[in-house]
Amino acid sequence: METVNEITLPLLPVSFPFNCFLNFTCQISFLSSVLNWAVLYAFYKLKSFNHSFGYLSANQAIVDGLHGTMFLLYFCPMVILDIPIMKTFSHHAGFLILLCYEVSVMTHLIISLNRLCAVWAPRRYPNWFSEKNTELLIVWVWSFTGSVAVLFYEISCNFYYEEKIRFLTFTNSQLCGYIGWYGDFLKNSFIVAVIMFLDLLTVIKVRKMSKRVVANISEQAQTRLSCREMRFLKQTVTQGTVFMLELMSYFFIPQYFENKWIVFFATSFAWVAVHAIDGALVFLFNPEVRRFLLCQECKHRTISLSQTTS
Repeated sequence: METVNEITLPLLPVSFPFNCFLNFTCQISFLSSVLNWAVLYAFYKLKSFNHSFGYLSANQAIVDGLHGTMFLLYFCPMVILDIPIMKTFSHHAGFLILLCYEVSVMTHLIISLNRLCAVWAPRRYPNWFSEKNTELLIVWVWSFTGSVAVLFYEISCNFYYEEKIRFLTFTNSQLCGYIGWYGDFLKNSFIVAVIMFLDLLTVIKVRKMSKRVVANISEQAQTRLSCREMRFLKQTVTQGTVFMLELMSYFFIPQYFENKWIVFFATSFAWVAVHAIDGALVFLFNPEVRRFLLCQECKHRTISLSQTTS
């Protein structure tokens, strides 16, 4: 049972210089908030994302943004200003943080399934992932994940701020040990493994289609797999890989390393940073989002307009 009890406390900054730990955590949560809310605003404004993948990516940005914002606006002030009432109700904040993480993982699963269907069943894809069906999927993800999270993290256990370790942790009991191990770590590891498997199948199909395009270069074949679809696929695969690496480091690094910096960056920092990386990858793989947020389109239009008038 030692392993089960250990996995409920993977974020402990034991003997860690606390100010450094807090600074890093607050900075990365700030970055996560800014990136993901900016990406969500871009999705809302850009008509090119008014489709299933865009809606799912927007949902991803919402939960990632909420995760970072909860750390930034609740955890950081609570610890920096030492506010007793916030510490008393920290289990509610902990529940919301875990809920955002769980919804994020489930949304990644749906996005991977979306890319798989787009490549393996392009004719049926518009029906399976219609606007209405996508909205129903998003509602189901929130309802199902929220129900399980309430059962695990509000009723059965609490994920609260512990003064001794100066971070969030599960209630120290055998039941919470099982929930932390089976209901949190193993469950999310299995889902991320499924995500990686779906992404692998998608990549295999893409490689086959690419060979066909090279063999007979026809407009119809090229249209089936546009550059835009390839960017969506690269984004999905990279995000799934990052989540898998985060889960592996979260569990395995503390087992083999005792250096406080290595353990911190592999657990606490990685747990918050993975959501910031999500937003950064959307920004990286989508030139439309980049141009919009950097106002490059506005500059281009202004230059064009000035040239026309002159």
